[in-house]
Amino acid sequence: MRYAPPNITSRLLTNNLLTIILLCIIATAGCTKDKPVYPVPTIKFVTLPGLTSTDTTLMLNDTVRIGISAKTGSDQALTHFHMTVIKDSAITYIDSALYTNQLENFRTIIKGIAKKETRIFYVRDRDGRKSQELTITFSLDSSSMYGDISYILSIRLGAQKNTSTGSFYSLSAKNIYTKADAFTNQGLINLLYYFDTIDADKNTIASPGANVDASVFPGTTGITNWAIRNTTRFKIQQNITTNQFELCRNDSLILSNTFEFESGFRKAKNLVSGQIYSFVTDSGLKGLFKVLEVSGETEGDIAIAIKIKK
Repeated sequence: MRYAPPNITSRLLTNNLLTIILLCIIATAGCTKDKPVYPVPTIKFVTLPGLTSTDTTLMLNDTVRIGISAKTGSDQALTHFHMTVIKDSAITYIDSALYTNQLENFRTIIKGIAKKETRIFYVRDRDGRKSQELTITFSLDSSSMYGDISYILSIRLGAQKNTSTGSFYSLSAKNIYTKADAFTNQGLINLLYYFDTIDADKNTIASPGANVDASVFPGTTGITNWAIRNTTRFKIQQNITTNQFELCRNDSLILSNTFEFESGFRKAKNLVSGQIYSFVTDSGLKGLFKVLEVSGETEGDIAIAIKIKK
């Protein structure tokens, strides 16, 4: 009887094993379903009466509204809404997180002093698929003129434990309110003042829509119990001098130093005398305030001057 040499037997077993493995791989590959290929999200301007969807020339301070509609093209939700704002050479990027299959975004735009103001929009879904970009440009009419402002020479706001001076202010009513009175006039309040001992932000101007800790204004009339919480955003303006602020007689200085609402900060912190901030409210009011005086802590107060674009 003949026997195969051990090395030949080993090679045959190895070849047979490789053949079996290869057949299994081929069989498995044949049963694997192709991963579906989804289209990118769609995005478009909303074309309804009262909405602008094409490039337009505007007068300074003209107001237009645009609408944007976007929809996922896959089984994944939209998670990212991006806007780029280009005002002449100044560029601002704004990213908004979301989680929805369909988005409708409407916004009011007030024409500023830039000769050309371009906005670019797109969305992404959860898997990173990016829509096409939407672009719209607003040009400034060369015959435009600057507008008027309101000038509040001085208001004094008390901190949260100041029992003689209210902490809340309405830019439209130009009135100071105590916590109890502010509670009954929630829709009017744009600014509030307190001394921050939690985050060490010290003398702070914010608004009801900011993340002010519930312990700052506690009780049934405290901000956390308000049904309407307006939001104002702020940016410090270190290049504006006190003299420029005082000499400002129209809205040129305000418009030159304004910003996109979403890019501002919810609080003006660690305030000291002489600082100048620009602000934008969620209702579209724009202006500047200058810190005149700061005194005390939770029982102290602050004095500011305000200039608002009419």
